Amino acid sequence: MIRALLPRRILARRAGLAWPLLPLLLLLLTAPAAQAQQNLFNIPAGDLTPQGKVFYQHQTNVYGLRDLESKNHLVYGLGRGWEAGLNVVNIKMDFRRRGDVFGVNRHDRGRPLKPLVQLTGQKFFRLSSALSTSLGTQVGTNPLRFGGARRRLTHFSYNTWVWSPRHHVKVVAGPYLSDRGTLGAGNRAGLLLGAEYPVSKKVLLMGDFISGRNATSVSVLGINYLATQRLQLCLGALLPNPGSGNPAGVVFELNLLGYDADPADDGH
Repeated sequence: MIRALLPRRILARRAGLAWPLLPLLLLLLTAPAAQAQQNLFNIPAGDLTPQGKVFYQHQTNVYGLRDLESKNHLVYGLGRGWEAGLNVVNIKMDFRRRGDVFGVNRHDRGRPLKPLVQLTGQKFFRLSSALSTSLGTQVGTNPLRFGGARRRLTHFSYNTWVWSPRHHVKVVAGPYLSDRGTLGAGNRAGLLLGAEYPVSKKVLLMGDFISGRNATSVSVLGINYLATQRLQLCLGALLPNPGSGNPAGVVFELNLLGYDADPADDGH
């Protein structure tokens, strides 16, 4: 994906990038700490990908007619409450530039790394028919290398609690912990909040919030349209937290499920 999007002259050698990350991912998956892959807009949705199935989410944040950001999440269900995947995020596009459209950041610790490629893992624990919790992490780096500069690993880790009395009705809350590679300047820990509620058989009201004054500290309120059992289309208003310095915008999201949604609640 990066090779298709970025000009050749800024592509870095990526050979061997995955291997140094694999031991760290395995360590994190077995540790009692650990962003999820299936998101509301920006926070984990608390939905487990079934064993042997895949889930893909593409998100585009539009900050103006010439300022875009792309995020991509791919998840695979491992079974026994586990899932793992790959994220390619922080793909910044600024069409006001006369030269390179795609922004790159490897060194400025006041801003998140961009682009950012992450391996992800999550473990779910069902406590009752309506209550569950999960531990997850994203760990990765900017894959581009300039002048032999050393790559810097970054992570986003969290614990969410989900109350869902019935399908598509849920409240999500929990703490997060990260670093400057993911968050930029500002706080490194905070609170995740989100909710989902159906307003019709095919339309869900959906929103989430990330506390703090860092690059991820925003609220999004919008709708999720259940187009088919395997396709969801989302649209939301992105509102920056006071003092964060983040821009306002519009969020477009596409969810592709590699499995049929619950036929009793998918709107058919």
